Amino acid sequence: MKRILIPVDGSQHAVHAVRALLEARRYDPVERVELLTVQVPLPAGKFGRGLSQADIDAYHQEEGEAALRDASALLAGAGVPYGQRIETGAVAETIARVAADIDADEIYMGTRGLGSVASLFMGSVATKVLHLTELPVTLVK
Repeated sequence: MKRILIPVDGSQHAVHAVRALLEARRYDPVERVELLTVQVPLPAGKFGRGLSQADIDAYHQEEGEAALRDASALLAGAGVPYGQRIETGAVAETIARVAADIDADEIYMGTRGLGSVASLFMGSVATKVLHLTELPVTLVK
């Protein structure tokens, strides 16, 4: 049985990746799914000025929870064991690092995303993840 990482950003493309996994698990059992949302750090200066670290952390937490909501509901409804992670950092690098940290067998991810400036170009993120990991990566439209 496999351990799968699914990066999500709240977009329909991320939800499609979860649905694709749920369909595939009929033929290839899944032990556990780890949902990951990566929040891009707020840049110092324009956005960060006047905000405490606690304010910034709360913002990332709130945005992360929103990004995880739909994917979590799908997995819970299907009875698939899953965990959730909210990380802050460079998107592709964080996905590759977390996949290694959890000893994932595979990554499922959407090809386009929403949200932060970096995840607007999920296709670029997906391409970078392919270069950063040796794991199989299933890209879902």
